[in-house]
Order: sequence, then C-alpha cells, then structure tokens
Amino acid sequence: MTDDQPAEGRSDLDGLSIDRAVDAVAEGAGDAGELRETLAIVAEDGVVRRSAVDDAVANASMVATTAETRTELAGGQLSDVRETAAPVADLPLVSARLDDYEARLDAVEDRSAALGDAIQEILDSKADGDLYEIARRIRRVTNAASDVQRAADDLQFELDSFEGWLTDADQRTEELRGDIDALAESVDELDDTADALADDGAGPDRDPASTWVAATTQHRVAGLMITDLRAELAALRTWAAREEGTESPPDDVDARLDTVESTHEAVGERLAACADPEWTAAFDDRLASLDERLSAMEPPVEWGEVEAVVAEHRPADGR
Repeated sequence: MTDDQPAEGRSDLDGLSIDRAVDAVAEGAGDAGELRETLAIVAEDGVVRRSAVDDAVANASMVATTAETRTELAGGQLSDVRETAAPVADLPLVSARLDDYEARLDAVEDRSAALGDAIQEILDSKADGDLYEIARRIRRVTNAASDVQRAADDLQFELDSFEGWLTDADQRTEELRGDIDALAESVDELDDTADALADDGAGPDRDPASTWVAATTQHRVAGLMITDLRAELAALRTWAAREEGTESPPDDVDARLDTVESTHEAVGERLAACADPEWTAAFDDRLASLDERLSAMEPPVEWGEVEAVVAEHRPADGR
C-alpha cells in the first residue's frame, strides 16, 4: 500500500466522527491515540472532513515557510562569517570549522527544499486521496519542517558564537583554557581509576578487566586531545603573529598544558603497570588497532569520528 492508497476495505472517512474513523483505520495502522491525533488534523468539530485539508495544509505550509526562512538566514550568516574569517581561512583550525558549517548548511537546505515537494504531493491528493494518509503526510511534513527550523536555528547560534571567536582573541584563549581544564579533569579521573585498579578494586558495578580497558582507551583518546590542543595553541600563536594588535595566548597556557601532559604520561605508566597479563592478552590487538586509527587523525580532530572509532573498538562485555 502506498501512502495515498486506502487500506483494503477502508471507505472514505469524510463525514465520520474521529472515533469511528479511528475504528475504520485502526487495524494494523498503529496506536489508537496516535491515530486520533493524526485524524484530528483533518477534522472539524470532531468530524473528519475533506474540507479541513486546506486549512491543515495551510498550517503546515506556514511551518515550512518559517523553516525555509530560517534556513536562508543561516545561509546569509555563514556568508558573513566566511567574510570575517577570510584573513585566516587558510589555518586548518578555521577552515575545518567553516567546512563543517558548510556541510551542515547544505544538509539543512536539502531538507528545506524537500518540504515544498512534500506539500505539493499532499495538495495533489487532497481531492480524492485517503484522508488518513493525507493527515499522516501533513503531520509528517509539519514535524519535518519543525526539525529543519531547529537545525537552522542551532546553526545560526553556533555561527554567531564562531564569529565572536573569530573577532576576539581573548575569547579564543579562554575557550582553549576551558578545553585544557576539561582535559585535566578527565586525566585526574583516570588517575583515580589507576588508584582503584592498583588497590584491586574497580568499583561495585564493573570488573577490573573492563575498568582497565575502558580507562586505557580513554587514556589513548586523551593523548589525541593533547595533540589537538597543542596544534590549536600553535595556530593561535601563528594567528597573533600575522595580525597586528592580536594578542598571543600567554605562557601560562603552555605551562598548564605541559602539566596535563606530564600527568597523562604518568597515568599511562600506572595503567600499564597494573594490567594483568590476561587483560593485555585479551585486549592488545583491539588497543593496537585503536592506536593505529587514532594516530592517523591529524589536528584539527573531528571528534565525532573519534567517538565512532572508540565505539567500534569498545568490547561489548569487557572481554
């Protein structure tokens, strides 16, 4: 059955109360509550009416138009941001983010463009199409339009933040400090885990082997974070040297990163020292493969890709 073909034996729902219409389409069509909400889209005063389709489509079109407008605004904002970033667009730290925003805008624009086609398909079937299927399509396109609007709004918000980052050296430094502090906290947690493993304890809910491999995996990821942050720091210094009047990150940022890296190295040694030979035998191949994949990633690192690689190498049961 296609979307605009009524189920076998289903009569025209026009003129039926919502309750009767639910009964008419309930078999194999889903939850009764959801059916009621869907049919209410094409109902007037509790009665399903073909004449209600026009108003329902008009409402869906308004939501779609808003989504399209927000998408256009996001596109205009990205153009402005590209202009702002032009002097430093050759720095990978900047170009990678611009490329990511461009890809996200392309995806939102494709989804926005599809809304008009979906609404036209509804209009083409409103005269004699199955009313339940028409209502379902209206609901689907309205939800899709809301999703597009949210995605466009989120992109605009991030672009606004990025433009502030582009124009404010202090903001760039403070965000780098924040990332280093977050990394330091993560490394300290690994240090606590190493303490627990050294004391033959892994916590009440996890066995030592699974705790060790999870901590070792996170330690490898933290090493990549350090590499990424060092590259970002170097890029900010290059940026400052290139643009007159732009302050370079102060030396205490380097010192803080050095301290984190030193702690990270010490934690790695402790995790290696407390590993049971059975754990290393069970996980060495998996960790070596993880190392190979992570070492191939160059700054600026795409952390979504890192998460996918880690998930791929994570044991389902700790073994």
